[in-house]
Amino acid sequence: MVMGVMAVIGGILRRCGSLWTFLTERVNARKEVELERERNLATAMVIPLLPPGTDLLETEPNGRTRVIRMAPVISTVTGLDHGEPLAGELP
Repeated sequence: MVMGVMAVIGGILRRCGSLWTFLTERVNARKEVELERERNLATAMVIPLLPPGTDLLETEPNGRTRVIRMAPVISTVTGLDHGEPLAGELP
């Protein structure tokens, strides 16, 4: 009888050990997901504030680096850039 109770208690303790391991890993994974979510939200808020032609570098403690390059503004109207009159306008 005592051996049966000890076997049951031993089984419960073994399962609880793996349960604690599972819960610890789950909390760590959730923490990483939340951190990534906050990082993405902050990046989305900063991108509209960047001037054209700049680079945004994000580095993490584990060594990962993300680079976001803003495209330079390319003028499609050539006559206005140099002060030259457009076709049909007087100088």
